[in-house]
Amino acid sequence: MDIPGAAAPGANAVGHSVEAKRRELAQLASFFLKQHSAYDMIPVSFRLIVLDTKLLVTKALSTLVQNGIESAPMYDSLDSCYAGMLTTTDLVNLIQYYYSNFSYNEAIEDLGQVQLENYKELLLRFKSRQTNTLCANPLDTLYEVSRRLLATDYSALALVDEDTDTGSDVIVSVLSIYRILNFMAVNIEDKKELKEHSLYDLDIGTYGDLVTATMDVSVIDIIRMFVDNNISVVPILDENGVVLNVFAESDIILLAREGLLDELNIPVSEALALRPDDYPGVHSCSQTDTLYSVLDTIRRTQVQRLIVVDDDIRPVGVVALSD
Repeated sequence: MDIPGAAAPGANAVGHSVEAKRRELAQLASFFLKQHSAYDMIPVSFRLIVLDTKLLVTKALSTLVQNGIESAPMYDSLDSCYAGMLTTTDLVNLIQYYYSNFSYNEAIEDLGQVQLENYKELLLRFKSRQTNTLCANPLDTLYEVSRRLLATDYSALALVDEDTDTGSDVIVSVLSIYRILNFMAVNIEDKKELKEHSLYDLDIGTYGDLVTATMDVSVIDIIRMFVDNNISVVPILDENGVVLNVFAESDIILLAREGLLDELNIPVSEALALRPDDYPGVHSCSQTDTLYSVLDTIRRTQVQRLIVVDDDIRPVGVVALSD
């Protein structure tokens, strides 16, 4: 007799098997990450953009847009200390807030008078949104940095050291989950475990109740989806539910660069047409793909997430870098 709610025969064994595989891989990854410090990730030559907190919010956001970057550290030059990160997620939340409560012109006028040092107060108007003040010392292990990132919904943090002569903070670099994953995928020696286990085996990704849209949905409606569901990407489907494209927070940067933040009622199809020719494209995978192949795709394409599809190219889940 079937008992409602009872586990199927062998279900516990399968669950234990998944957990065992996850623990095995976790130990492999943890060992590797504990052998390397954040300092090992700093390139020999690189460009670092730091925003002074006296800068107006509009100027700071314009700097992100012009340089095509998703985050930049802020620095309080008066107190000589690190003051947090400005991110594209903040831009998305700002757009949503002002579109819901003011006109575009009022938003620009308002933000044109607010300095980054007062930005924290502005962010508190958004539900459960705080300034990203995460940081780490360059000598912290990648294991410590990874745990700090995964404990939040942020994808990057600043590496901050101390000037031994003055005691002032020195912003050394910015470290992201993507860079850590890329470093691990390239340098971890024992790749056998990564090649043997699939996403399904390891229960990696978010599945069910996906937030999706179609090509005729407006950009501002998708931005509302980002904010309301605390997500950064929405798969775009055709009338049969097949994945055609995705719209991500990074696409907002492209719209800002084109000066279209006052035209967010356009359909997402028009916004997607603005992408440059070298856009990495939409990348998908299946639950049977191995962890190694997924990491390799992320490394080669520099995408921030993969859409998990079934045999009919319908979305069943999303694998984000934090997964």
